[in-house]
Amino acid sequence: MGQDFHHFGTSHWLALAFVFIAGILMVRLMRSDTQEIIKTRVRYVFGSLLIIAVAMDPVLNFMRYGFTETGWHCFWNSALPLYLCDIVSIIAAFALFTKNRYLTEIAYLWAIGGTMQGLLTPTLEFGWRTLEYYNFFLQHGGVPVAAVTLIWGLKIYPAKGAFRRAIYWSIGYMATVMSYNYFSGQNYGFLNGKPKVGGTLFDFMGPEPYYLITLNLVAYALYYILLKIAPSANE
Repeated sequence: MGQDFHHFGTSHWLALAFVFIAGILMVRLMRSDTQEIIKTRVRYVFGSLLIIAVAMDPVLNFMRYGFTETGWHCFWNSALPLYLCDIVSIIAAFALFTKNRYLTEIAYLWAIGGTMQGLLTPTLEFGWRTLEYYNFFLQHGGVPVAAVTLIWGLKIYPAKGAFRRAIYWSIGYMATVMSYNYFSGQNYGFLNGKPKVGGTLFDFMGPEPYYLITLNLVAYALYYILLKIAPSANE
């Protein structure tokens, strides 16, 4: 099965280092005097890769398990684009395409406040010899890179009311996905139960279902801090 991924093992550290370097390079490129046509092409390629990474989840699922009972079970259980990291990947991609301020706001807050948890404590079973490993870090590493690119590279800053809008987006996501989980028996977003794989921040958020209160409080606190860190559109 290739279940040889280890938190903060060599392959994990290498992925984190690559993400860190990619973020610096993307910010420097977008702030440089490089021709705009080149910057535009880079933005579109980057955004397209984020969408491809989301689309590859079901493809890799069936490549590994085939169109078997196991393959279809895993597809419905984990390969649909309903995790927060899937949604924010698509949002970040369209923010890169359009430079839309409101898409940038939520991409930034969800990427750094949410996807970073998945990057640091991934619920990943497969090691660097598998395509799943590269697809996972393309998506979970690419989203934070996109966030810093949009904010500090392209200088698309959050506008007044960003905190309130982020809460509305978050409540809408939770309500939609929790409803789907309830009727389908799945657990997308880990909103109807903690991850079965240990070693994540969910381990420190209290018992079910009260961990959702902690999850929201932590998320809103992070939104507040991240908006204080980011430059304001009014500056």
